[in-house]
Order: sequence, then structure tokens, then C-alpha cells
Amino acid sequence: MNLKIEEAKKEFDDKNYVGALEILNGEEFEDEYFKLVMFLKIGCLRGLNRFDEALMVINSAIEKCPYEDIFWAQKVQCHYFNGEKRNAVRALVELERIVDRNDERALVDVSELFSLVGDDEKALKYCDMALSIDGDFVDAVRQKSMIAGSLKDYDMMSDCADRLLELYDKDILKLSIPFMLKLFSKRYDDALSIVNSVGVLDDEHELLLKSAIHNAMAEDLNIEIRTSAPVEITIDEVLRIFMDYHYRGVQGGEICGANYLISETE
Repeated sequence: MNLKIEEAKKEFDDKNYVGALEILNGEEFEDEYFKLVMFLKIGCLRGLNRFDEALMVINSAIEKCPYEDIFWAQKVQCHYFNGEKRNAVRALVELERIVDRNDERALVDVSELFSLVGDDEKALKYCDMALSIDGDFVDAVRQKSMIAGSLKDYDMMSDCADRLLELYDKDILKLSIPFMLKLFSKRYDDALSIVNSVGVLDDEHELLLKSAIHNAMAEDLNIEIRTSAPVEITIDEVLRIFMDYHYRGVQGGEICGANYLISETE
């Protein structure tokens, strides 16, 4: 790589956008570096929130490379973040026209842009196109779960969570996504199963996740546990009682030597 471009990229990576621009604007570069130089310039200007200038660079890049997805995607984003949603949508229509429909990564990128401008129907269309190419493409499944959340389609959210569970390992950082999907789609038993399936949780994190399930159920079902005498009930016992009530209709019983009753909160 050209030494000046390497220097500019280092400044860019260090978020010294002004310094990077000074290097890039002060040199003439060979055509082979055109796309990289333009991409760095656009990134610097976006980092400085100078969207009008970024769009000038993007338009210049598109004039030379009219079928380059990445420049059209940058144009969509810059218009959107510059408060020009109508222009963002126009640019996205152009990107639709040139996108490679056999490239699942490109299709997910387009789906994410449609989500950005608030068109969930088109976002879902392109996400499903990507999944028809590769049903195991994690980024596509994750994007579909985000669309499902925007649509408040709880069945789709739960289905995406199930698929992610199949694709992910037992890494709790990854499993947190299907856990939250199950929680928001009100599949509380599934959310608890995810927590119980992870063998690497410490007590603090396990309590945190189980408390999230408890709080979601208590708010959603508008319930609380009343006991005939003061007792200390563990989070596991509370969740068992809530699950029995929600899924099996059990409204009362005995816990820790006392009678309990599920009642609606005011």
C-alpha cells in the first residue's frame, strides 16, 4: 500500500480525521487507490459530521464508479444523517437497482439501510432474499430479528431466537441476543431455558438474567405473590410459581411452609 495512504489510515483509525484529510488532500494517488482514498475521505468527513462535504466526495466517487455498492450505501446514510430522508430513499432506490442479488452480504446491507429509513417491508424482503441464499447466515438472521422487533411480530422474534440458538455456541455474549428476543416476544419459559442451558454463568449474571424474566413477567401479567406468612422466596421459586401460573393456570399453593396466592397488582 502507498505509504501516505497507510499514514492517513493510521490517523483515521486513531480518529484524527482532520489529520487524515490533510494527508489525503495533499497528495495525488494512482487510480488503483481511488476507491480506498475516497472511502477514507468519506469516513473522515462523516466522523466530523461534515455531511454536505461527504456527499460531494460521494457524488464524485459515484460519477467514476456508478455501480459501486459501497458509495451508494454511503450516500444513503449521509443523506439520512443530514436530515434528508427523501434523498436517502432516492439513493436507496438506485442501490436496489444495482445490488448483486446473489450476494447475501450485499442483500443484508440493503436490508439494514431500509430499516434505517423505516421501511420494514422492504427490509424484510431483502433479508429473506439473503436467507434464501444462505439460511445459516447469522447476520441475516440477526437482522431479521431486529425487523421483527420493529414490527412487534413476536412469532418472528421467537423463530429468529430459535435459529440463532442453533447457530451460536454457548457463548453468553452471543446468547444474550436470543435471550432478549425470547423475553420481548413473551416466551418466558424459553428465556429461562436459555439461562439454564448456559453452564458458564456466575451467580451474579444468572441472578441478573432471571431477575429480568421476573420483572418482565410481573409487569406483563400484572401479578404478584401474596403469602399467608412472611417467607424468603428464592428467584428460582418465584419463577417456578410465575411459570405455573402463566402456562398451567396454577393460582395458589404452598411455598416454604406458607400458603401463597397469585393476585393482580393494582
